[in-house]
Amino acid sequence: MPGSVLLVAVVAAVLCPHEVVFVDIAKGAIVRTVELPGDGLAVFAAPDGRVVVPLAGDDSTSVVAVSGKMVHWPGRVFPMFFADFDRMHAALPGMLATLSYPERLLLVQTPLAGVVGVRRGACSADGRLVALVPSGSGERTLLIVAAIEGGTLNRVRLAEEARTVAVAPKGTFAVVASASGEVEVATANQERSLGVIHLGGTANAVVTTPDGRGALVGLARDQGGEVVGVRVELSAKQPLKERFRTSLAGAVIALALTEDEVIAATNGGLVVLSAGGKKIRREIVLAGARDVAILSDRPKSSVPDWSDGTKP
Repeated sequence: MPGSVLLVAVVAAVLCPHEVVFVDIAKGAIVRTVELPGDGLAVFAAPDGRVVVPLAGDDSTSVVAVSGKMVHWPGRVFPMFFADFDRMHAALPGMLATLSYPERLLLVQTPLAGVVGVRRGACSADGRLVALVPSGSGERTLLIVAAIEGGTLNRVRLAEEARTVAVAPKGTFAVVASASGEVEVATANQERSLGVIHLGGTANAVVTTPDGRGALVGLARDQGGEVVGVRVELSAKQPLKERFRTSLAGAVIALALTEDEVIAATNGGLVVLSAGGKKIRREIVLAGARDVAILSDRPKSSVPDWSDGTKP
């Protein structure tokens, strides 16, 4: 498929156990399958149209392009990309690092006292606010960091141990979900989460809506899975309110958003839903999906076109 076509198509990168599968969402067609040197832990869409995949069995990270070209970084990097396309945040032992992309030069270092490791992380669209779920069994804390302005760290006490986290586009709140199906909302200026709602099942994924007024939660249940829409209203007595449930045949493993659709990775493949997540539009059969990311349809890079080292 010509590169010019790929730039206008909505392409999802699906992490399967030891490969990245690029899928044209509209056509439901596999564009390319790229074998990884080992099992991937997660997949992240970089601003230059590539994907970043930290590896499980090796202390390294693969960076993969739709063309099939792949480069490798030493060390595992779990990037948090934001509007500044030449930067990314990454949680390292004892600090939140702001690195240049793709060179990975340390630009800003924010100390995280007492934090040995981080299980999950997310940031606002402008990168100013970062929410981190610290690792450790039974840890019921969310770290919210003012990553660009002053590096202020707030430790928010949670009702349950968070499994995954998402941050509203403008950084107004963070939403966490637990393995037992609890969803909580937290802000940077409060010591405790503002509210809890129980959805049932196992919450494997959460994304905030582009309008900054809600979240979508991906659940695994005994039979199949669900995408649950949750309204977030910080000033309300109960800040979280369930709005709808969409039942899926497979357990939801990961969620991603395009401009007008919701993509759910399930144990049967990909399910494409309407923008709000209420209606199923089509399904794409794909075995072994572990994570999904949507490639940028407007790739940006600070690397000159004449550089062969990092060109997609």
